[in-house]
Amino acid sequence: MTDPLADLLSGDPRRIWQASWEIIGTRDAGLLDSLRHELSTIHRATADIELGGAISPNRDALIHALEKVQSYRAWRCWCDDYPRLLAYDPAREEDRGNVIVLRQDRSGWPVTYECECNVCNRRFSVEEGEHHSLWWRWTPERQLPGEHATTKTA
Repeated sequence: MTDPLADLLSGDPRRIWQASWEIIGTRDAGLLDSLRHELSTIHRATADIELGGAISPNRDALIHALEKVQSYRAWRCWCDDYPRLLAYDPAREEDRGNVIVLRQDRSGWPVTYECECNVCNRRFSVEEGEHHSLWWRWTPERQLPGEHATTKTA
């Protein structure tokens, strides 16, 4: 693991983009808390950096990463992040031990999955799509107590 804060402050678009994806994939509360204290510094350091991106702007990853740092403490579970970004591959999340893929239907298009969070047991219906690259739309199948009916999506 690199030093995400140093990467975000480096001014190097490649390092900023890689650090963004490292943050998106982490469940390290200590790392997120340390970055939370540096959010204003990170915003200033990255505001005028051109991050590029051929299919979608690489800045989208940075924005999502910083939103995760800002808001993760308000979540009920780590899986609250899945509906917010189309980049969470169910197979990768299963390999990381974050979910169980209960069902996968490749008989038609779109490919669909049913996944269950390994932390809170919330189930998701996941639709796989493709337009220049693969994406996955996570929709909670049932709400947790006190959860609102609408979930912010990317």
